Amino acid sequence: MGGSGKTTLARKLYNHKTIKQHFNCQAWVSISQEWNPQHILVEILRQAAGITQKTDEMVSIEGLVDKLRDYLKHKLYLIVLDDVWKKDALEDMLPAFPFENRGSKIIITTRIHEVVEFPDLPHFFHEPRHLTKDESWELFSKIALNHRECIDDYQQIGDFEKLGKEMLKKCEGLPLAIIALGGLLGAKGTTEEWEKVSKVVSSKVMGGRGTHTYGTVKDMLALSYHDLPYDLKPCFLYVALFPEDCEIPISMLTNMWIAEGFIMSQEETLEEAARQCLDELIQRCVVQVATSNYAGKVKTIRIHDLMRDLCIKKAKEQNFLEVFHRSSAPLELDEDATRSQSRRCIIHSYSSISVQIGTQNSHLRSLFIFGVAKVTFYCYELRATLSWEQVYKNFRLLRVLNISSSKTFDGTLPAEIGNLIHLRYLGIRGTNIIELPESIENLRNLLTLDYKSVVYFGRYEVRVPNVLWKLERLRHVFLPYDMICTTGLKLSTLKSLQTLCVVWGKNWMLNEMFTLSSSVKRLRIQGISSKEQLMAVFQCQSVTLDQLYSLHINWISCDENVKLQNLELLCHCNHLRKLKLYGRIGEESLPIQFPSKLKKKRLVYTHLTLPETMKNLGRLANLKYISLSTESYVGIEWTCRAGEFPQLEQLIIERLRNLEEWWVERGAMPHLTSLRIQQCKKLKKLPEGLKFIGSLRRLHIAYMSEAFYRWLNHEENNGEITGQGGEDLHIIRHIPTVTIMPQNWRDLSVGDE
Repeated sequence: MGGSGKTTLARKLYNHKTIKQHFNCQAWVSISQEWNPQHILVEILRQAAGITQKTDEMVSIEGLVDKLRDYLKHKLYLIVLDDVWKKDALEDMLPAFPFENRGSKIIITTRIHEVVEFPDLPHFFHEPRHLTKDESWELFSKIALNHRECIDDYQQIGDFEKLGKEMLKKCEGLPLAIIALGGLLGAKGTTEEWEKVSKVVSSKVMGGRGTHTYGTVKDMLALSYHDLPYDLKPCFLYVALFPEDCEIPISMLTNMWIAEGFIMSQEETLEEAARQCLDELIQRCVVQVATSNYAGKVKTIRIHDLMRDLCIKKAKEQNFLEVFHRSSAPLELDEDATRSQSRRCIIHSYSSISVQIGTQNSHLRSLFIFGVAKVTFYCYELRATLSWEQVYKNFRLLRVLNISSSKTFDGTLPAEIGNLIHLRYLGIRGTNIIELPESIENLRNLLTLDYKSVVYFGRYEVRVPNVLWKLERLRHVFLPYDMICTTGLKLSTLKSLQTLCVVWGKNWMLNEMFTLSSSVKRLRIQGISSKEQLMAVFQCQSVTLDQLYSLHINWISCDENVKLQNLELLCHCNHLRKLKLYGRIGEESLPIQFPSKLKKKRLVYTHLTLPETMKNLGRLANLKYISLSTESYVGIEWTCRAGEFPQLEQLIIERLRNLEEWWVERGAMPHLTSLRIQQCKKLKKLPEGLKFIGSLRRLHIAYMSEAFYRWLNHEENNGEITGQGGEDLHIIRHIPTVTIMPQNWRDLSVGDE
């Protein structure tokens, strides 16, 4: 039954401290009604082996099955396959799991008993029960009454409780119905408002109809939707355009809301107003937080399957959007379906799909094509297949075009894209498009260009014409990391620009950096190759006017060091929270000071030498994430003293070739939860002080020296780690999840994080 808490129960098991201590290898994937076997197998391998880099999904299913099975055969593993709808999906997955591993477990959540009927495999069914009255009230009060603890009027609190318990009877112990009701009432501040909801619940939710409990969940979800403020309803319906069980990136979602015109604000930026809308949807429990970043800021959200079904139903009733999908054979839709007047068309599939359209599609405002290998448009009026050029001619009123992770025939974007003069959002990240046409200069209303990455096999150069300066309304520009031909890219006219990732240095730095808009909050620059270009970064108004939130600078190809006086300018950037520095820093004889408000920091090739500089890093009171990578610190010893890194949660130490001794005093890093150590070949052993960090939950060790493994008594035998534990084992015994990779194990890595 949908909404009975299957996934929640599985997640509680998966994250339980005792469970994490028992299994040394874990992975969680969602299968859903449409699945890509390669993607799922790669994701299981990435999680199980602790791989953080991008991975190659072009390997055959058979090759991935062998790779995963080979890795798991000596592991005590726990794998969760969530939301399985078809037995075929399990038949693709199960050969990758060695069932001879006694004690290893696979948890499968599904609504369909037949999916998991494998007579030859030992299994156990568990159907979650409904919550008791007390359990229902506990869950409900956490959501609906949590912010009312400060109320002094005990009579009023009693009224809330009486009304709440009366309404809870209609939920019949179903967790999703309780959460929906709690989210709805949490937005109501008075008992009078609760009484109005109670009347609606009594008369409409059940209404004496004897509705089946599954219908109760849907009734509660519908009530939550109808209670949304008028301006939030389109924002909520928009979530339905993402695939089932997808983790939805907040930045992409809010930028598309803005492009659609859903967000209005006169007192704050559109982005801030969009975030407030998102926060209200989360508080009302109609969407769920999936992941948060180092600062506790929501990074991705998800939506329950039943809530998404309601979303799609309501959106279709209002001609808001139409979803087309098919995971196997090409699809041809009947004429009635394609002649709907929906303003938005969403297509997602893992293979080919054919969509029938008419020539009168001028009503279409948004077109989304996610992860489609090939899409063709068939015009039933002309009885012919339309080219992309013809499609763009028909859809002249498009405001949003998002073809992320899809593939075009020749790796280009047709010149006819310039016909879409009303376009405000163009999303082509993860496509094979390596060239943009000059005609994009016609897109004068464009607010977001999301061209963040390119997936193209073979030699290529990404080409972006020097016409972006004509698109004066641009607010967010994401360009590929491997774009090498932006020497003449002019951007000085973009006065509303907030995000610029990535531009390459070269002459661009000298010509454009000083005229870059002061409104820029996120800036990433690659390929700085001279002292003059490097100086230009720290002298531009985007840095000196203290508006930056995130700064990423890469000057590895430059022989010059960043001078201390330049870094001191950053110390005055009170809004700066993320800082990534790739290149040498000239410490000379003085230690480096870093911006005090930083929460995330990554250093690569900085060649820090002074212990006092490392001590200054430890004094950053707000730092929650730090990565010290590839010669960022070239000292032989490093001591983390008591009181240092007071808020640090994630620490990555990798490719520090000189580091031999690392000490952690008791009281250092008291909130550390995740530690990754890899390719530090001279590091002799783990610091004894790790045993005092009770918050540590995950430790990943990879590609270390033989001596390091001997201290753990984890020796290699034909690529596998053996041994029962040596003198250092007591240091990490309290850590629930420990992953130790052998020296010669090779993953599927093909790129940087």
